[in-house]
Amino acid sequence: MLEPCPLGVLLSGHRRGACSALRWQADAGIYRCGAIVAPQEVLQARLPSWLHGAGFWWGWLLRRSARRWVGAGIGCDCDVQAERLQPSPDVPGAQV
Repeated sequence: MLEPCPLGVLLSGHRRGACSALRWQADAGIYRCGAIVAPQEVLQARLPSWLHGAGFWWGWLLRRSARRWVGAGIGCDCDVQAERLQPSPDVPGAQV
């Protein structure tokens, strides 16, 4: 969510901020790489319209390659330390 991986840089076209290829998986409550879970959708958003017809084949190739490119199953390489927010005693329902 903080910055894209090298594959995400190619797919989202930027080096800072959340990768546009991330997809929310509500049933699991986590984000997953769209190059793995929805490659045709991710490619259609990035490829020029004249290449959309080849999206199926590019998507197949991307899905097969993306797991290795993003290091799926190896673990997160992010060094950010996340902290759980505590409710504010001054404002009901507010987070600190």
